[in-house]
Formats: sequence, structure tokens, C-alpha cells
Amino acid sequence: MVEDYKKSCVEREAELLSEVNAAKSDLLDTLEKYHKLEHEYSQVSNAKMVQGELRRLRQEKRATELAMEERKLLPVEKVEETLQKQQEKYQLQIEKLSARATKAETQLNRFLQHFGH
Repeated sequence: MVEDYKKSCVEREAELLSEVNAAKSDLLDTLEKYHKLEHEYSQVSNAKMVQGELRRLRQEKRATELAMEERKLLPVEKVEETLQKQQEKYQLQIEKLSARATKAETQLNRFLQHFGH
């Protein structure tokens, strides 16, 4: 009787171990499927985000082109050219004023020397 009970316990333990291993295998399969789905979702989510950003940039480009056509916005090249011309103009004015200031300073020094002696 004791031997039958031990044999029954060993058989039951083997059955339980087999069930545990089967459950473990199922869990590992489910986990693998979950990771695959998670990765695919991540890719889809990233693709949607990229598509949204692309759509936003296209709209921004269309708005910019329309503003340029309506003369509400100047092309960057035109703005740079205008700024360059203004900078050259102001630089020339600065040089002229600097020359005039130097000339005036020289004349003042001569005047002071003339009356200083």
C-alpha cells in the first residue's frame, strides 16, 4: 500500500511537472508574441509620428510658397542680398564719418597749437 501511494505520488508529481512545463512553455510563447506585437506597434507609432511631421512640414512649405507668391514673404536670398547692400552702405558711411572726425580732430589740434603759443 505504501508503495502504491509512493508510486501514485511520483506519477502525480510527474503529471504536475509536465503541466508546469507546458504552462511555462505557453507563457514563454505568449511573452514572445507580446514582444513582437510591442515592436510592431512601436514601428507603426513611429511611422504615424513621421507621417504627421511630414504632413505638417508640407503644409508649412505650402504656406511659405503662397506667402512668397503673394509678396508677403521675401526669399531668403533676396533678404540676404538686401542686408549685404545695407551693411556695405552703412560701412561706407561709418568710414566717411570716421575720416571727417579725424580731419576735424586734426584741424582742432592745429587751431589749439596756433593759439596755444
